[in-house]
Amino acid sequence: MSKKIEICREKPYPLGCYIDYDRTLVVRAVFGPSRKCGITLYPGENSERQPLSIQLSDSMKRGDIYSARVCDIDGIDDYVSYNYFADDEYFCDPYAKQLYGLETFGQNVPDSAIRAKLDNKALGSTSGHVFDWGKEENSFKPYEDSLIYLLHVRGFTKSPSSGVPQYKRGTFAGIIEKIPYLKSLGVTAVELMPAYEMNEVENPYKNSDRRSIKKPDDESKALYSKDGNISRKKAESLKLNFWGYKKGYYFAPRTAFCVNPGDAENEFKQFVKTMHENGLEVIMQFYFEENESGTLIIDALRFWRCTYHVDGFHLKGSVMPLRLITNEPLFTDVKIWYEYFDCAGIYQGQVPEVRLLADYNDAFLFNARRFLKSDDNCVSDFVKSMEANGNDHGIVNYICNYEGFRLSDLVTYEHKHNEENGENNKDGTDNNLSWNCGIEGRTRKHDILKLRYKQMKNAMTMLFFAQGTPMIFSGDEFGNSQGGNNNPYCQDNETGWVDWKAMDRNAELLEYVRFLSKLRFSNRILHERAPFKMMDYISCGYPDLSCHGREAWRPDMSGHSHMIGMLFCGLYEKEDKTYDYIYVAFNMHWLPQKLALPKLPAGLKWEILSDTDPAHLKTSGIINKIDTATGKASDQENSVFTELISERSCRIYVSTVDKSYKPKKKTKEKSKKTNDKN
Repeated sequence: MSKKIEICREKPYPLGCYIDYDRTLVVRAVFGPSRKCGITLYPGENSERQPLSIQLSDSMKRGDIYSARVCDIDGIDDYVSYNYFADDEYFCDPYAKQLYGLETFGQNVPDSAIRAKLDNKALGSTSGHVFDWGKEENSFKPYEDSLIYLLHVRGFTKSPSSGVPQYKRGTFAGIIEKIPYLKSLGVTAVELMPAYEMNEVENPYKNSDRRSIKKPDDESKALYSKDGNISRKKAESLKLNFWGYKKGYYFAPRTAFCVNPGDAENEFKQFVKTMHENGLEVIMQFYFEENESGTLIIDALRFWRCTYHVDGFHLKGSVMPLRLITNEPLFTDVKIWYEYFDCAGIYQGQVPEVRLLADYNDAFLFNARRFLKSDDNCVSDFVKSMEANGNDHGIVNYICNYEGFRLSDLVTYEHKHNEENGENNKDGTDNNLSWNCGIEGRTRKHDILKLRYKQMKNAMTMLFFAQGTPMIFSGDEFGNSQGGNNNPYCQDNETGWVDWKAMDRNAELLEYVRFLSKLRFSNRILHERAPFKMMDYISCGYPDLSCHGREAWRPDMSGHSHMIGMLFCGLYEKEDKTYDYIYVAFNMHWLPQKLALPKLPAGLKWEILSDTDPAHLKTSGIINKIDTATGKASDQENSVFTELISERSCRIYVSTVDKSYKPKKKTKEKSKKTNDKN
């Protein structure tokens, strides 16, 4: 005969539920005002035991937290999962470390079938063994040396065109398959859209008696075809939050993103370990609703840092306990991103040795897009975004994010085309700041396609020459398209997945992005740690950064201007430089424009390194010298050439040694003066 269960009080923190080493059940949970509340334990599949419900009395309550230690549970080791109940409602523990029921992406699962895995310390850790992190090296990269790559775990490799083995598509293991590709781009940090556990179904299966345990209906099982593509008819009745910006289970990795969902803990740890071994940081996005507990937020971030060794967090949500997070001692080596930080208040006027915080907002996106599409009154704002940097914090720049158009759609569509989302095209922003180059949508017209290609290169040039940390959304580097859908949050299909076939179609664009990445990180002046002073503070004759227009040293910042030249002086850096001077000319005017190149010191000359207008490059990938015979000498004292830059294009110049230069012989002049005296 089994003993009577004994329940006694327990300290209320930390929240969660587990079987302790002495085989007693520890329960700590927030229930709120309820007539009756407690926990239901569920046995394993091979066990003959029935679910066991244990009600907790108010004597176990402190505030809204019920905390209890339950002793003498017969056959306690047979129970493998649990759920909480409050009155007639069942809910899963928000502090659960792993869940059952959400292993298949998009499956319609009743709430009562989503259960938390019961950690049994008496039998070992959750995974059954201690994970070996090996000799883990510090993967931290300063913001000035970083290139961020944002991706959706499922969407990144789910398409058959990804070339990833079928069983790894849409998983953390699929990202590992792409590590060589990421490194070829110069990526240093991979940012994951929400990858914690959640039920992505927006209109989930409802059951009149949520206490009963039912299997998912047959209809939900038939939602996906063999290739993993959700049918459009089924999508009408089942709304998915493909992106995952919703309330979730913040302490558990996404089981649907795992090859082996039953071992999600170790699989995600192996993912992070492999990324670190390849010098790649892992940054996690977390979306918290406005009414989310600040205690849960800080607990979740601490957990992922300690348990999974992630390198940083991008916080999403309107209300965040920023002071609590930024003052957390555990996060003194962790990157934290948010829309805006009051760094003056956080650091009390002191400049930290290492910049950990970073503003992650749309400022660069707005200003770069306006300049790209030739809007008036935008050159000044564009220049500010190009030079923006922080002494005490970083700035993340991007011209495309997960919201809005992809880069290829930015130059293909002026209007959103979100009809397939099922909201009558009313969802998504109308402020795209895009230009279709003359025709809306797809076309075969060569001139339009040529212009769109050039505009994508122009956009990437702006991104990599800006001082903030560049971020690329997956697939933009080779022209992946979403067909004009600027809000595919519910599109678990070809629209929301990265189309890797576009890499072959746009190989030249991909190589140009690699070229820009290599140029940026091989010249320290293009990715400085501190903001530019815009002055000659080492008395070399040139400021660290200077702007130019039709006349050297005189940029045109007027409302009708659509061009700017920017000179980066590498003399301010003794190491990490390929060129002493780098000049980038941006002409976003619809007509060719003249821009002046400042005079270089004696013995140096300007050479064209690249031009987004292929008509000005005779040989792809090779430096082409300026034809001095056709260059028009300027009347200005401080200018060598007034170069004609083609419409809507970016040209990069670098300084090289002028082998034809012959210095003046001072000996003759000296002897002549001596003879004159005699």
